[in-house]
Amino acid sequence: MHILYIHQYFTTPEEGGGTRSYEFARNLVKRGHKVTILTGSKLNNSLINKKNKIDKYIEGVHVIYLKTPYSNYMPFKKRLYNFLDFSLHATLVGFRLKKYDLIFATSTPLTVAIPGIILSFFRRVPMIFEVRDLWPEVPIQMGIIRNSLLIKLLRWFEAFTYKYSKHIVALSPGMVKGVLKYGIKEEKVTMIPNFCNLNFFKPGKPNTNDLEKLEYNNNPIIAYCGAISYANNLELVIHAAEKLQEMGNPVIFVIAGDGILKPKLEKLAKVKKLENIIFLGKINKYEVAELYRRAIACLVLFKNLPILSTNSPNKFFDAISAGKPIITNMGGWIGKLVENYKIGFSLENDNPQAIVEAVEKLTGMNDNQREEMEQNARKLAEEKFNQKDMVEKLEMVFKKAVKAS
Repeated sequence: MHILYIHQYFTTPEEGGGTRSYEFARNLVKRGHKVTILTGSKLNNSLINKKNKIDKYIEGVHVIYLKTPYSNYMPFKKRLYNFLDFSLHATLVGFRLKKYDLIFATSTPLTVAIPGIILSFFRRVPMIFEVRDLWPEVPIQMGIIRNSLLIKLLRWFEAFTYKYSKHIVALSPGMVKGVLKYGIKEEKVTMIPNFCNLNFFKPGKPNTNDLEKLEYNNNPIIAYCGAISYANNLELVIHAAEKLQEMGNPVIFVIAGDGILKPKLEKLAKVKKLENIIFLGKINKYEVAELYRRAIACLVLFKNLPILSTNSPNKFFDAISAGKPIITNMGGWIGKLVENYKIGFSLENDNPQAIVEAVEKLTGMNDNQREEMEQNARKLAEEKFNQKDMVEKLEMVFKKAVKAS
């Protein structure tokens, strides 16, 4: 089977960020399928600046990088232009590709469905659409999209995408509900959450030669790895760090990642003279694994909005795979997992004092108590979110779609 995989933000472990598409694609190739990925480019890619596209082969996957530069620092209007620009380029390149049997378009943004639908219609092949975030509801609730006409247009296109798709993959129970509310039949939707790469992220002692730029004087570390944006509510960490520093707690917060709010948070930490928070900047996936080996817990934080509780955050699955306790304020299905499997602390949102109290409890635990929490996290990763099981589930969705077409 030849799969045309459309993902605007495809990344590899060397680049850092979410690698769901990378893991799916390379494992599908191992299973005998051919995978071609259409993706965008980073602003600092000098080769893309000279060419309209670049073809690379990564572990047997044909990756086509299109000249549609993107950055987390872009304002929304520029991002919107970038989304449409990518859709146009992906459609044109998709038409030039030789025969493929299926199109797999994965959001965000929702606009990846544009090339998916057009190519599916003219090439007469099924399109599977993957919902990683409920667009446009996320930017609407965050106040990013306010124009009523644009909201109506995007909601119409969201519904049209779901109805047109041969099948829909959603990453959480809340996302499944968000799809079904448009009158989509349950049998047309499959939940395949983010998953755990058990061989990549695993418990163990840190490698002393890795991540040399992290100096922490053997203090206990609590790690956050991910985007530093309006959705992530990381100001809570600044306020919690301030209180913990006053209390003399030895914990150091290590923030790894990039985003539009990073400069503001760095400045705030400097103004408050915080010595217990480190901003590493963006690191690759190998460095994330090393950071998690050094950490005593990992943060999974979001803004207090109902839609964000439906998220399926990579950082959660990487952390439990590494056997690390979770401190989260997102509630929803992730909060329930944390509580039910006793793998950390599910906190009230918008309350830095709740983070302070969780850190105090964690650092006050004896080795046996913390080890039990770590074992619970790894067990959850192995039993419920094994990568191999999720790849098999996706492959079955693809085979059924192609057979039914």
